Amino acid sequence: MRPELLIKFERGTGKDRYVERLHYGFITVVDENYKVVFSSGDDENSPFPFRSAAKPLQASILIDTETHIHFRLTGEELAIICSSHTGSAKHVALIRGILAKAGLSPDDLQCGSHAPLDKEEAQRLIKANEQHTSPHNNCSGKHAGMLLTCAKMGWNINTYLQPDHPLQQAIMHNVKELCMLEQLPMTVTDGCSAPIPVLPLKNMGIGYLNLILDDKYRNISLAMTQNPYIAGGKGRLDSEIMNAGGGNLIAKVGADGLCVVMNISERNALIVKMTDADMKARSVVTIESLKQLRWLTESAVATSEGLAALYDREIKNLRGTTAGEIKAVFELKDSVAVKHS
Repeated sequence: MRPELLIKFERGTGKDRYVERLHYGFITVVDENYKVVFSSGDDENSPFPFRSAAKPLQASILIDTETHIHFRLTGEELAIICSSHTGSAKHVALIRGILAKAGLSPDDLQCGSHAPLDKEEAQRLIKANEQHTSPHNNCSGKHAGMLLTCAKMGWNINTYLQPDHPLQQAIMHNVKELCMLEQLPMTVTDGCSAPIPVLPLKNMGIGYLNLILDDKYRNISLAMTQNPYIAGGKGRLDSEIMNAGGGNLIAKVGADGLCVVMNISERNALIVKMTDADMKARSVVTIESLKQLRWLTESAVATSEGLAALYDREIKNLRGTTAGEIKAVFELKDSVAVKHS
């Protein structure tokens, strides 16, 4: 693989600037004909773990089995099933409510627990001398959706994370079909203990195209675009993109430098993968790509408090003084940009 230099961190001012950090990665844009219309860096079609960016595709099983109808899932509930949420009080309440619909409890979740990313909820737990629980896990929505599907289908809820469980087999079959893979994808274990598929970046984009453009799965796209902060949280890259996208952009991040953005009207999918997993670099590269593609305007980024913070390229010291700059050093080819001129 040959990743491309995408971001430079330079410290200093004026002419006295020195490169401090270099961030490499891949940018891929896939169109509705499944053609790569832009590719930055040569990934040699190598497979990468889909991580949490796979969640909307994993949620397709709820639609196929009509679990969302059986349990009368709301848009917010479907959004959190597709999410990597921040563990706010509202997120936790939604998870508990989803489980209760099937007579389940947080004890049935096998995702493990971590402190909430939401600062307000984290402080509340500390003040109340309470421990974080499995619903605070940012993957608990996905797990709740998996358990609900098992309850609907009569599948064993105790072994739902086993790769040979009928739930996981059905999910991987959907991934194969949606992502147009020749065979079932290889799987590895995610941080939340669930199996995740491993596939090339191009096929990740194809998966989003086939999912979002299929009316059968319209409830998924509506849930995410209409509830962007349920599908993530304040300050989350994917949530802020969807909030600024006016219902036209669907975004989902994945751990270790991954982000997928689907433009519904343009029928194109953008995939960003930072090889060093740096979150700030991922944010700048993704937002810069959206600007160059004209999926988001300069004004849309500047007027969005969340996006402006994520795209902020000033390096500041502890006194708030500018000490350097973050530079995007890539430019999308005319083969993509000309379509939007």
